[in-house]
Amino acid sequence: MRRPMTRVEGTAPETRDEEAVVVPSPKLAPPPPASDVLERDRLMDVLDQATSGEVPSVTLLNAPAGSGKTVLLGSWFRRRARHHPGGEHLAWVSLDANDNKVFSLWSSLLQALYRGVVPAPALARDAAAHERVGAFVDACARLGRPVILVLDNAHELSEPDAVKNVNLLLRYLPSGVRVVIAARFPPPLILPRIRLEGRLREITAHQLNFTEEETGKLLARKNLALSKTDLDRIRERTEGWAAGLRFLTLALDSAPDTGGAIRSFTGDDRLLAEYLSGEIVGQQPAYIREFLLSVSVCPDLTEGLAIRLTGQEHAGQILYTLSRTNALITQHGGESVRYRCHPLLRDYLRAELSRRHPRAYRRLHRLAAEWFTDSGDVLTALEHSVAAKDEELITRYIQRSGLRIVLKGHGARLHKLLGALPEHLLSRPQVALVAAIASLDDHDLVAADRFLGRIDNSAQPLRSGRLRALNAVAVLYRARYGGQLDKALAGLRATSAGDTGDADLDLLALAIRGTAALWLGDIPGAVEDLERALRTATLERRDAVSLHCEIHLAGIACVQGDLAGLAVHTGAALELARSHGWTETSRTAFLYTVLGLAAYQRLDQESARRFSALASRLLPAVVDPAVELLTVTLSAAVEFGLAADPHAVVETLRGHRKRLAGEPLAPWLVACTAPIEQRLALRVGEPTWAMDVLERHRHLLAPYAEHALLSTLVHLHRGRTGAARRRLRPVIERQTRTLVAHTLIESWLLEAILADQAGEQNRAHTAVGHALDLAAPQQALRPFHDAGQDIRELLVRGAGRFGRTEEFASAVLQALPAPGAPVDPLTSRELELLTELPSMRTAEQIADSLYVSVNTVKTHLRGIYRKLGVNHRRDAVVAARRRGLL
Repeated sequence: MRRPMTRVEGTAPETRDEEAVVVPSPKLAPPPPASDVLERDRLMDVLDQATSGEVPSVTLLNAPAGSGKTVLLGSWFRRRARHHPGGEHLAWVSLDANDNKVFSLWSSLLQALYRGVVPAPALARDAAAHERVGAFVDACARLGRPVILVLDNAHELSEPDAVKNVNLLLRYLPSGVRVVIAARFPPPLILPRIRLEGRLREITAHQLNFTEEETGKLLARKNLALSKTDLDRIRERTEGWAAGLRFLTLALDSAPDTGGAIRSFTGDDRLLAEYLSGEIVGQQPAYIREFLLSVSVCPDLTEGLAIRLTGQEHAGQILYTLSRTNALITQHGGESVRYRCHPLLRDYLRAELSRRHPRAYRRLHRLAAEWFTDSGDVLTALEHSVAAKDEELITRYIQRSGLRIVLKGHGARLHKLLGALPEHLLSRPQVALVAAIASLDDHDLVAADRFLGRIDNSAQPLRSGRLRALNAVAVLYRARYGGQLDKALAGLRATSAGDTGDADLDLLALAIRGTAALWLGDIPGAVEDLERALRTATLERRDAVSLHCEIHLAGIACVQGDLAGLAVHTGAALELARSHGWTETSRTAFLYTVLGLAAYQRLDQESARRFSALASRLLPAVVDPAVELLTVTLSAAVEFGLAADPHAVVETLRGHRKRLAGEPLAPWLVACTAPIEQRLALRVGEPTWAMDVLERHRHLLAPYAEHALLSTLVHLHRGRTGAARRRLRPVIERQTRTLVAHTLIESWLLEAILADQAGEQNRAHTAVGHALDLAAPQQALRPFHDAGQDIRELLVRGAGRFGRTEEFASAVLQALPAPGAPVDPLTSRELELLTELPSMRTAEQIADSLYVSVNTVKTHLRGIYRKLGVNHRRDAVVAARRRGLL
């Protein structure tokens, strides 16, 4: 048999019908680049890696129309030509429908291979596939260097003969040849076999999407002043799809208002709609186009939902095929397979559906509402009923399920949805009250006041006990953010709220009532209501309420020094937040405040700073005054030691305090925060500010131990030790009630300092022991730290005499800052010997254990005594503890 390469080499055949190769030159080169093309090094590096090495490989770019495949390959092709001149042969073919003719296909391939090197061969129309592959192999050998062949638009190949020829080429690729294939959907080639052989490299649609950084760079070229919100909205709308970004930039070019143009940019944009119609939807058969219109009312689809909307039993197969063919429909989910339509394509389809079939648009939304109701997703069902403009259906959903939606944590979505309802619907008391509660859950006081105002200004009284209870709950919820909280709580207690028989209303009433009781100072009542609400919320899976209760019960445990309760409630709250994606939302701001306060008391400065920063960042603009006070006090406490200007930190804290002066604050809340403010004021040398703290809270704290503590600190700072001790005595003798667990610890430490100054060393040691007894169960280190070096000295002197709290005393001593190290530091051998000194072993016994002579031990002892400035062993132990060496 005559070999085809003889013809390629220039030997004319004797009997075959041959023609010159005629291929349009634009097919054999990448399209010229647009002026504003962003070269994405990330992807070009991936292509470089995929096409490196001698092993013949195939790289597949499989992505929808408009994903930037050709633009990327063109940029990469030109970069390879620049970076490897003469080192490799680059060939490009833009395939089209004409290449389904085998003669045209091979004409394109061989012309691309020979272009610019040698004259193209003549081809026999009736040459077999193996002969043509042989010609290609021979041509590659003649080039004498690696070959990269790019086949763009490979999805155009569909005829069996053309597919067979390309498959044969891919199967017998010679060494040093790499093929890069770009297609809108996987062409019917032997790619699975090549994948199995380990020769296939793939770049997916997800990889081709513009990243956030790339999107920013692309838009920066337009010299647009875009905010983070603008960029987030662009990412949400386009999802990094190259065509979407391209049409957006065209829209921005002529838009006077950049932000408005971004907000209004949808798949219904004229230019984008024409593209979607021609390149995505228009390519589909008529029945698929109708299918897409019907399912466009839902952003997320299952097979069952698609069947309900379209009436087609094979809807699942259609969705699967659309996702496989990259029609901007993607499949996701694990065991439960789901499909979603790209936001811009869905916008276009919905606009088309609304224009062409307005009645069908509303009917489909009603069908979707029924399906989601049956599935238990009432909020999504309500969204579809709103889209269907079915007012009776809307009212029914709100009456039956509005509160449940809020209690499950979807108040923000409900608030947005209800805000768009017509006025006559919002005038209905049930709708207005649910809307007010959803607004409060989303921290929108203006909207909440507007909805509650409809009830207050209504000429008709609330007719049912349930409505009156719901109104009382909404009013109390609103009062938490400033107002007459005590009056609102009394109003709620005058209704049947909590015992109406409506599970969701009663649950919300308990949670709101418990929170109000807490901020008004009724901790036992708060605990009772919050624990009841927590049990019900856990049983009914109202997880937003469960989280709220866990966090507030954790706050109570923190104030009461209940370490075990704190761990239980914060652990449960963190797990709930993680499972629902709430860890970085305003719902968890107070949780981080509680965790930060607990860490602050443990002297865990790093954790305290981290939690404080989280709490401050997540704190909503509208917040309970009590939560705000705790959060800003924690922030000041942790920033104080690090700030370049501590005085400014205290001044800022005072400003917050003054702003909250008119708000009703529980005595326990003031007892928890006022001592911190006073200590910081004294540390920056502002005794007047410290006295102001005492006077400002006299009306609240006068009956409690915390007022005596504040007064004692002021007297002590002024050197009035007698007055300080007299003021303190009723506290340590338990004649006055303490509100915060740490108060008694701090009081005993102050007593220890005052007793030591009076020369009553035994009394001072006893007072430190009482403080240790109280602090050990709480692992409260902060009071000892704030008491200063006097307490450290007492701990050093009393070491070994604290009985059952000896271990905790050692932990406290190690946690407290040590005074300056000796000028002449101890050697490693001296430090080793120092650890032996608290024991009762003799110098001889120590020498035996260290495997040194007694004289060596004595020499090291003399060095230790000299460096610590002491003369005896016991004094050395005391001095070492004082300096933090033991």
